[in-house]
Amino acid sequence: MKSSRSRVNLVLDLAPILLLIILLLVFGVVDNRIVSLNNLNIIMLQATSVALMGLGLFWILLTGEIDLSAGHLVSFCAVTMGTLLSSGTGLAPALAIGFFACLTFGFLNGLMVTVLKLPSFIATLVTMLFLQGATLMVAKTGTILVFNPLLRSFGAFTSSLWFPPTVVFVCLMALLCWWISRRTAFGLKTYAVGSSAERAELAGISVKKQKIGVFVLSSVFVFLTATVFISRIPVVNPNVGGVSLLLDAIAAAVIGGTSLFGGRGSVGGVICGALIISLLTAALRILGVEPSSLDLYKGAIIICILLLDQSINFARNHRKQVSQ
Repeated sequence: MKSSRSRVNLVLDLAPILLLIILLLVFGVVDNRIVSLNNLNIIMLQATSVALMGLGLFWILLTGEIDLSAGHLVSFCAVTMGTLLSSGTGLAPALAIGFFACLTFGFLNGLMVTVLKLPSFIATLVTMLFLQGATLMVAKTGTILVFNPLLRSFGAFTSSLWFPPTVVFVCLMALLCWWISRRTAFGLKTYAVGSSAERAELAGISVKKQKIGVFVLSSVFVFLTATVFISRIPVVNPNVGGVSLLLDAIAAAVIGGTSLFGGRGSVGGVICGALIISLLTAALRILGVEPSSLDLYKGAIIICILLLDQSINFARNHRKQVSQ
């Protein structure tokens, strides 16, 4: 009985990478252009921003909370840093201001959820609306020209490395997140809070501090995502990031096995989920799907994944009750 349960859990843990392999095989049969080396390289590059955002949301989702403001915080941070750079501010001060702006909003979100006891959906929705207006105020001209040689080299599509710098950077961040989640007290406490906040509190874990910590940590990855965006494109506008990026990142985390109910998820699954989202987007474009319909297909996929996630969560809870 135990061996059968362990096999089921193993299959569920490997589901994201198995799904990625199956999609690659299917798309390879449908149209081999989708799995060409050049297109796979583009898919990896497009997945970096989704992966970074997904890694940030991963921590929040682990605690059973959500952050709707993350996409617009990317927009605000990118526009703010772009405005500073275009006005002649040095790279280091511009990045520092963007970094501390993200930390501030992450901390405020955490305070609203833990101290004011607001549902994270409501708290971060309020922050999202505020950031939407603030971004438009900062980007007075609508578009901002950004050119910095160091940023451009970081966001380059080609380099002397085997992979572009941003891809290597995301891999390093994923390794760091894996280490934090599996080898540190912060990571283990986050899983504990997501599994049962009441039991975590009884075990001596400060749920308030832990939730504030994950919102702040998530804001660091928002900053990194904004930095990747402005390193790639010479023109920054308020449309960078936003709801589309947020939905892709949430979908990547959930497809990768992170539960919206908290307590379950893996860093490797988030990376696989980001690659799946990027692969689906590239495949739909190559197959001739209208750009205006991409969000429709993504929304349908997210709904299916959410239903599957709820079913898996119900099955696991039922299995625990039976075993007890």
